[in-house]
Amino acid sequence: MKHARVLALLLALLTVAGCGSSSKLSATKLNRLVLAEGDLPSSFSAFANGPTATLDTHGTPRADPQRFGRQAGWVARFNRAGSSATKGPLVVVSAVDVFDSVGGAKRDFGAYGLQFQGQIADRLARPLAVGGLGEEAAALTSVSAGATPVRTFVIYWRHRNATAVVTANGFARRLEFKDVLRLARRQEQKLARFD
Repeated sequence: MKHARVLALLLALLTVAGCGSSSKLSATKLNRLVLAEGDLPSSFSAFANGPTATLDTHGTPRADPQRFGRQAGWVARFNRAGSSATKGPLVVVSAVDVFDSVGGAKRDFGAYGLQFQGQIADRLARPLAVGGLGEEAAALTSVSAGATPVRTFVIYWRHRNATAVVTANGFARRLEFKDVLRLARRQEQKLARFD
């Protein structure tokens, strides 16, 4: 009798765990799955916030708006005034794409990798290790040449049937990976809330 109760409890726990792991994000209310002004310091303001446009992915392996069963996407862009002495990002872009299956999101995550592999191979960007973000994640950084070099960080990841990305740039000596990773984790919390 005692063994039967333990077995029943284990089955119930496995059922609940299974339900959580197979849940899918909905393609509605996508604006809640990206960063908002309240997620950034008060000096930032949004300058674009809406459905992903074809221009956002033009010329990349992710250009087809119907790729891999994609249902919809959203992008939010923020900026603030600053000088070469300003610490942290000056421009932040947060985006999400939702797919009809986890497999579609996995393929889109792979397409992100293809999108950036040329820059990495040509040593225009270098990959960075990133963990604890979604089911799979990757990151890279690049620095533009100039009198005041600008650093860009890109962090992209997959959360269930969605892919997400946070891109930020600022002056090279003033922007650190941890600044951008903090924003990506904030967006990941939004994705997890809607499981």
